[in-house]
Amino acid sequence: MATGGGRAAGPPRNRGAGSRRGQLEAGSFGHKSAPWLPSKSYQLRGAKDGKWRYASLITIESLPWEILQRIFSYLDVSSLLCAGCVSKSFYQVSNDKALGITWMVVLRERNGKEHIQEQSKAYFSDTSVTLYWNGAVWPHLSNLKALAVYGVIPLFPPSKTPAMNGPRRRSLLAEYNLTTLEESSMYIGGDKLVKLQCLYPGMLLGCWQEDGELAVIVANLHFHQLIEKSTLGSATCLYSPPPHESVLDDVDPEYGLHGYHCHISLHSGKSSYMSGSFHSLFCRKDYIQNGFLRITVISSKKESQHSTISGNLYFPWDTEFLKGNVQHCCLMDVTVLDEAEKPFWCVSSPVAMHSVCSPAIRYSYLGKWQTIDYKDPEGKIHMELMWLEEEEQYYIVNLVLYLSVKKVNAWFATNY
Repeated sequence: MATGGGRAAGPPRNRGAGSRRGQLEAGSFGHKSAPWLPSKSYQLRGAKDGKWRYASLITIESLPWEILQRIFSYLDVSSLLCAGCVSKSFYQVSNDKALGITWMVVLRERNGKEHIQEQSKAYFSDTSVTLYWNGAVWPHLSNLKALAVYGVIPLFPPSKTPAMNGPRRRSLLAEYNLTTLEESSMYIGGDKLVKLQCLYPGMLLGCWQEDGELAVIVANLHFHQLIEKSTLGSATCLYSPPPHESVLDDVDPEYGLHGYHCHISLHSGKSSYMSGSFHSLFCRKDYIQNGFLRITVISSKKESQHSTISGNLYFPWDTEFLKGNVQHCCLMDVTVLDEAEKPFWCVSSPVAMHSVCSPAIRYSYLGKWQTIDYKDPEGKIHMELMWLEEEEQYYIVNLVLYLSVKKVNAWFATNY
C-alpha cells in the first residue's frame, strides 16, 4: 500500500489527578477494569517505576462471524446504521445477507411493465461493494425506458419470514434513463463477446457485441452512507442526507486548502490492483485555476512517490453460461477526507486507460504511457501510468486531484 505522510498516534494525555483516569493512575480505584475506558477492553497488570501497563483483552471484533451475525440480528435498522460505521468488519456484518439487506435492479419498459432482477453476486473491496446481475433472460434493450437500483430490506426479521417470500421495502439508490443510452453512456472497453457501457454514477452495462442486447449489469457502490441510502429512501425518492454545517475559520488564511487525506484503489471487484492512502495533502492559492483546486498526490518529479500496480488491468464479466475479461479498464474508488477526517468527496466508478503517444514530461522509464481520467461536478482525477514490459507491471508516475472551488467554498464557508 502506498502511503504519504501522516500524523503519528501518540499515547493518551494525562488529564490530571482530578479526572477519572488521573484517579486511576494515582491509585484511587477499586476495580481492575472500568467501562469508561476506550472501546477495546483493558486490564491493569501492575505498576513498575510508577507506570501502569495495559493488556488488551478479547474484543467483540475477534468473535466468529456467525456469532456476530447472531448478535446483529437483534438490532433494528437505526442500530445497524450506527454499527456499520464503526469498522469495515462491522459494516460487512451489518450489511450481510443474513440480516436481510440486499440490492436489486428494476428494468422498466416503455409501456410501464417492470422486470425485477435480484442480486446475483456481491464483492467487497476496501471502500466499495461491487454487485452483479447476470440473469439468463433479459428484456430487449430497445423496449426499455429506465433502469433503477434499489436497496431492499424485509419488513419482518429474516428469522421469522424468508426474505425472498415475505414483504420487503425498497429504497431507491439510482435511476438511469435508457431511452438515450448512446448519448448518456460512455464506452469504456470490450472483448470479442461483450462491450461495456458506463452510466454515471457507478453503473456498467455489458451488452453483447453481436446484437447489442443486455448480457450483465454491474454496479459499484461506495461505502459512504450506503446503508442509509439502501434503507432510508423510498421506492420513488433517494435518501436525502442531513446538510453539512460549514464552520468559518477566520484565523487560518488558507483554511480549506490543506489537511486533506485521500484513499485511492483500483480493483475489479474480485481482486485488487492498487490501494493507497495519502495524507497531509494541500493546494497553494496560486494553484487554484479554472474553478478547481489542484492537489498533487503523486508527483511526476519525485520517483520515490511512484507506486506500482499488481499486474495488468482488466475487468472480468460472467453470465450463467459465458465469461471473459475486458482489458485496460477497471473500477476506481476515491475517498477524500477533510482535515477533520469527514468524507469530503467519495467516488466509485468504472474507468478506462487510454494510450498517449508521447508524454509531456520525460520520465526515466522506457515503456508505454497510459492515462486514466475521471470527472464529475465535484472534482476530477488525472492519473498517468507507465507499463514496463520487462517487469510486466504498471507504475503510477503522476496522480492529481482537482476539487471544485464551488464545493470547497460551500463546505468551509470560504471565498476562493
